[in-house]
Amino acid sequence: MFRFCYLLALATTSLAGCSSAPSPGAAQATYMQIFYEGPGWLAGRRVLAYSPAFRGKTGETVQETDSTRVLSPGALLGPQTAESSVVTTETTTTESTPEGTFVTGPDGQRRQQTAATQQREEARQQREEAARFNRGFRMLEKRADLARATLGRALDEAAADGWEVVQMTATGNQGALVYLLQRR
Repeated sequence: MFRFCYLLALATTSLAGCSSAPSPGAAQATYMQIFYEGPGWLAGRRVLAYSPAFRGKTGETVQETDSTRVLSPGALLGPQTAESSVVTTETTTTESTPEGTFVTGPDGQRRQQTAATQQREEARQQREEAARFNRGFRMLEKRADLARATLGRALDEAAADGWEVVQMTATGNQGALVYLLQRR
């Protein structure tokens, strides 16, 4: 009986030492969050934010080139009203008025537009619009690549400093993420 009580006391003592609470000598985990704005962040604004600061930085701003700095879809459209509109290209100016459509050519002469010239002009405008759309799309892809590269560098630097991603979740804007990192 004595042996049984002794074994029971020994088992209870050893199980009590295996509790989930950290022992006084164990290292406490430290946590950091990285907030990623996603590929559609605003030009000149942070794409990443750290909480708390990481390596003395609270965020990362992407250094953009002139070709990726600003996308302004509204700038692609000229001012238009119900009564008249003016579209200017490198070679011609088209003016729509209640009296008809007039084209001012590269030579400076103003002529009324016929059905055939109007079809050619519309086809040219569609090609220009498609080219603008493709340029804008390529620029958005470049901006997304810059944002992802910045996030990848930040996670690599954090891993080099001993941080480990323990959780990731989507939040807010489309493509926005929050990374929870832990270091012991």
